[in-house]
Amino acid sequence: MLVATVAANLAFVAVLAPVSAVLIVWPFLFLLPGWVLVGRFAPLISPPGRLGAGIVVSVVLSAHLVYAMSLVVGFGRLSILAATALLALGTAVTAHGGRVRPRNGPRGDLVATVRRYAAPLLVANAVTLLVLTVLSVNGWRQTADGWVSGGWNWSDLLVHVAIGNSIVHGNFPPEVPYFAGVPLTYHWFADFHGAIAASVAGLDIIPVFFASSALFAGSLALVTWELARRLTRSRRVATIAAIVLAFGGGMGWLRLAGDLVAGGDLATLLTTTPYDNSWADGWPRFRIASVLGTGFFPHRASTIGLPALVTAVLLLHATLRRRPAGVLLAGLVAALLAPFHFYAFPATYLVALLLVIAHREWQRPTFARDAVLFLAPVGLALPFIAGAVLQQSERGAFRFVAGWSEAPREDGLIAVAFFYLTNLGLPFVLALAAALRVRTPGRAFLAAWLLALFMVPNVVVVSAVEFDMNKYFQMMWIAAAMLAGSLMRRWPAPIVAAVLAVSAISPGLVALWHAVNPLVTMSNAQEAAARWIERNTPERAVFATDAFINSPVDLAGRLRISTFGPYVANLGYDPDPRARDLNAIYCDGPDVAAALLERYRATYVLSSGGIPDCADGTTTEFWASERFETVYSAGGVSVWRLRE
Repeated sequence: MLVATVAANLAFVAVLAPVSAVLIVWPFLFLLPGWVLVGRFAPLISPPGRLGAGIVVSVVLSAHLVYAMSLVVGFGRLSILAATALLALGTAVTAHGGRVRPRNGPRGDLVATVRRYAAPLLVANAVTLLVLTVLSVNGWRQTADGWVSGGWNWSDLLVHVAIGNSIVHGNFPPEVPYFAGVPLTYHWFADFHGAIAASVAGLDIIPVFFASSALFAGSLALVTWELARRLTRSRRVATIAAIVLAFGGGMGWLRLAGDLVAGGDLATLLTTTPYDNSWADGWPRFRIASVLGTGFFPHRASTIGLPALVTAVLLLHATLRRRPAGVLLAGLVAALLAPFHFYAFPATYLVALLLVIAHREWQRPTFARDAVLFLAPVGLALPFIAGAVLQQSERGAFRFVAGWSEAPREDGLIAVAFFYLTNLGLPFVLALAAALRVRTPGRAFLAAWLLALFMVPNVVVVSAVEFDMNKYFQMMWIAAAMLAGSLMRRWPAPIVAAVLAVSAISPGLVALWHAVNPLVTMSNAQEAAARWIERNTPERAVFATDAFINSPVDLAGRLRISTFGPYVANLGYDPDPRARDLNAIYCDGPDVAAALLERYRATYVLSSGGIPDCADGTTTEFWASERFETVYSAGGVSVWRLRE
C-alpha cells in the first residue's frame, strides 16, 4: 500500500511538472529495475557489472513495457506513467523478496566500493564524458552557415530524430517516417526509448539522444570489464579490455602521415578528414569503423545493442547451473534486444551457443533446464523481426558471399590480409596471438567468439547495404579486446600504456573530427521551417519533399513520402516508384500533384532547395494554383498545403 501511494503521488507530480520526470520517472527507465533484478538473480556479479547490466536491463524492459501499454491506450505520457508505476511496483516487490546486494563486494560503504572498483568506474566515466562532450559540442550546433551535425555518417542523426520525434508526435505504432504509409521494419527501439524519455519530461529529443548514447557507452565499458574479469579472473586484464574496447581501433592514422608527407595542412586535415573508416581512395584502405568512432557517436542502435549483447552473455555466464531465474533473465535480455539491434540479436544467441560449447555445458545435469529457460523468451522477439525478415527476403538482401565486399578481394589474399590487419590494428594482432596461446584464460570461448563474428560478414549479407555488415566486426571487437588484454596481462605498465596509446590514435582522430567538423547538415532557414512545421501542422501530417537524406520534415517529427533511396532499400522497400511520383508532383502540374498527394495521404509540399530537375525545364507552380495555398515562405523555404 505504501509503495502504491508513493508511486501515485510521484506520478501526480510528474503530470503537473513534466520536467520533474527526469528525477521521478527516468530512474525507472534507465537504472532501478535492472539494478534490483541483477542484484536479486545474479548476485555474484560485482557492483560495476551490476551497474552496467542494470542500465541495459532497465532500458530494454521499460521500452517493451511502454510499447505494450501504448498498444492498449496509445503512446503518450499516460502509457509511460502507467508503465513506470508497474516498473516501480515490480522493483519494490523484487527488492523486498530477497538479497539484492552482491556477495563479493563491500556492503554499506559506498566510498570503499568506489575505491575497490576505481579502475572500471574511471574507464566508464571517461568514455561517457567523451561521448557526451563530442555530441554536445558538435552533434547539433548552429553556425552562421547553418546547423552542423558532427562528422562522417552524422546524416544518420536526423534519421533517428525522424523516428523518435514522429513517435513523440503520435506516429504509433510507427510508420516509416521517411517512407510514409508502411510499417517501420527497422531496429528502432533505441529511438523509441529516447522518445519515451523526452516525451515524459517534455524535453527536445536531440539532447536526450545524446545523453542516453553517452550512458550506454559507459554501460558497455562496465559490462565488458565484468565479463572479462569473470572469464580471465584478472582485474588488470578486465581493465585493459575495457580500455581497448572503448578507445582502441585500427591504423587509420597511416593515411594522416601520408597526407602530411604529401604537403597537407595538419589543422585542415584534422577538421575535414576522418582517419577511422575514411573511405578515401587508394591504399591503404580503411573501411572498418572503431566502436568509438561509429558505435558510440552516430549509430543509435549500436550504442545499446553492444552492451545488451555483453549483458546477456554476462548474465548467462554468471548464472548457468546456479540461478535458474538469472538464466531466464539472460534469455529475456537476448530476446528483447531484437528491436533494438537486429544484427546483435542473432549474434547474442551465437555467442551464447559458443559459451555453452566451450564450457561443455551439455554434460551438466542442469543443461536442459537452463537451455529451456534461456530460449523460452525468444517468442517475444518474433513480432519485431518477422516483418523485417520477410521484407529483406523479398528484396533479396539475404545472400551468401565469398568475402566482405569492402575488402580488396580483387587484389589478392595478401592485400586482404593487409586490409584487415591495418583496419583492425594492433589489438587484433595481439588477440590473434592470445588465441594461439594455450594458457590464455577463456581461450576457447573468446577465440571462437572472435572467429565466428569475423567470419559472418565474409560469409553472409543480411542487408541491402553491405557496409552495414561491419557491425559484426564491432561485436567481434569485444572478444578481441579481452584476448588482447589477456596477452598483456603481465607486461610492464609502460609497454601496455604504449600499446593502448597507439591503438587509440585513430579513434582519437575521428572523435576530434566529430567534435570540430564544420560541415553544414541543414541551413538556418531549413531549421526554422522545421520548427514552424512542428508547431503549425497536424502531428501525423505527410509531406512531399525532395529525396535528400536530411529534411526539415524529419527534424519536425512529421512524415514524408520518401527519402534517400538506399535508406529505403535497406528497410526492404523499393524506393523507385515513389521517386518517380515525387518527380511528377514537382514537375507535372498541380492536378497531377494533387492526385498523387491524395494517393499517399499527403497534404503538404515542401520546397527547401531540392526540387528535382524536370525534363522540360518547367516545375509545378504550387504558389499560382488554386489547388494549393502557401502557408509558409521564408529564407528560400516554402510549404504549400493542398486545399480540401
